[in-house]
Amino acid sequence: MRPAAQADRFGGGWRRYQAPLLDLLLWASLAAVVAWSWNGHRSYPLGLLLGGLAVWGGAVAAGRRLPLVPLFAVVLLCALDGNYSLGLPLVSYLLGRRMASTWPAVASYSALAVLGTPLVLSWSGFVAWATMAGALVYAGLFPWLVGRYRRQQRALVAAGWEQAEQLEREQRMLAREVRLRERARIAEDMHDSLGHELSLLALRAGALELSANLDERTRAVAGQLRAGAAAATGQLRDIIDVLRDDDPDPAGDAAPAGDAAPASDAAPASDAAPAGGPHPTGGPVPAGRRDPAAGSAVRADVGDVADLVRRARAAGMPVELRDGRPAEPLPPLVGRAVYRVVQESLTNANKHAPGAAVSVRLGVDDTGMVLVSVTNARPAGAPRSAPVSDRGGRGLVGLRERVRLAGGTLHTGARDGGFEVVARLPGRVGRPGAAVPADPVSSGTVPTAGSAADRRRRVHREARRGLVAATMVLATFAGTLGGAALGYYLYATSNSVLSPERYAELRVGQDWATALPLLPRREMLEPPDPDPLPAPAGADCRYYRSHGDVLQPRLDVYRLCAVHGKLVSKDLLPAS
Repeated sequence: MRPAAQADRFGGGWRRYQAPLLDLLLWASLAAVVAWSWNGHRSYPLGLLLGGLAVWGGAVAAGRRLPLVPLFAVVLLCALDGNYSLGLPLVSYLLGRRMASTWPAVASYSALAVLGTPLVLSWSGFVAWATMAGALVYAGLFPWLVGRYRRQQRALVAAGWEQAEQLEREQRMLAREVRLRERARIAEDMHDSLGHELSLLALRAGALELSANLDERTRAVAGQLRAGAAAATGQLRDIIDVLRDDDPDPAGDAAPAGDAAPASDAAPASDAAPAGGPHPTGGPVPAGRRDPAAGSAVRADVGDVADLVRRARAAGMPVELRDGRPAEPLPPLVGRAVYRVVQESLTNANKHAPGAAVSVRLGVDDTGMVLVSVTNARPAGAPRSAPVSDRGGRGLVGLRERVRLAGGTLHTGARDGGFEVVARLPGRVGRPGAAVPADPVSSGTVPTAGSAADRRRRVHREARRGLVAATMVLATFAGTLGGAALGYYLYATSNSVLSPERYAELRVGQDWATALPLLPRREMLEPPDPDPLPAPAGADCRYYRSHGDVLQPRLDVYRLCAVHGKLVSKDLLPAS
């Protein structure tokens, strides 16, 4: 079950009150800071305090439908109380989380920067502008970016969950289809063997019915036995016809690609293994037209495996067979599964590792389980570190189903640069512990091209990478802006220093035109406000630094005032 579904199931009551409680917490956190600081300075009336808090509360209430309202409310309320700026990171983060489109936020931040720059520069000067620009970048854009990518991350995670569920459904449907096809083929194999036995049974019962040495009662019982065997054969054929899938090939004898024995292009057609197994003569037997006398050949066993290996070797495949199994015959279903394991493995080895040496081993362990192992070496010329896929295709999925129905298990995977298929099957019918394993489709363990957890981790990783990349871009922009502001500050500071020697050369009453060559090119960025000394009436006063050491905050300030082109006063404002 997805996390969102679990939250909806168990957290419905909390979700009903979550939004208003979080909005109340947001309003109260900033309102407490503003009210506490106002109690300390009381620089504006109580009515403005209450009005500002009411505006902030209304902006928070409207923020879920109109995410831009809290942003502009905080910026405007900063003109009343600078402590409202503490809410800028919160509203910026929520703006990124709540707004799907990007351009309204970008336009809003750009408008604040463009419209606020001349106002701040004219009212408060460069230092205040640099401070507010940094606050807009670090307390506005960065939180908005985090909220934006948090929103995208949640959307990607939701999309990843949907994609994972869809892929798993498709994979299960495909595995179920292959499983049903394999079951139908197993049923057809059983029809070949059982049909043969039932045909022989009906033939013998018919011969017994015609015997002259039997009484009428025994002859009637033999007739009933013959009729029952014939009816069972017909019913078995009808069931197989229902189980068989529709095949575009009208002959009905085409097999999936993975069911043919490995053979080169030069191999004769008689070396290909048909869907129903090899004919004793080595040629294919069309489906539905098998000779009843071929029943023993249809029930593939270890002898057929030896013939299969022989024909693969004749076709040019370097394959060897090591048979360590006792001579006792296998149950038909197990023998057919052994044959199919070797057949599919040789086909895959010829397809994916042509020319590689293949080893086929048959044996029996201490518990009586038949062991089948087919291993191909690393293909010539393949890198040692090349990954080997162990998912397999439809052939391996069907093979796993066949082995499971025979009471065994199948394991596939890479080994020493090559590939190995190992099957364990019961050696006799009714052996303890030979119960059919759980269906991998219904149990959810069918191999997939990548689990939902892997895809979810990949979605998280891509979202983090996008966040890091965007953060780096914004950090570069912020660093460039900060560097430019710092450079300008250093330039303006170094060019607003009036040395004590030149200050001493200035005389009250001196012509302003003759005093200008002795003055720096710029005034200081932060003149004393308010001015501790009264300025002459109608005078134009300029302020200069006494030194250019930016690491020393204490400095004397020189004030020069001129009226009608004459220097009327020169004052030293000592450091405070």
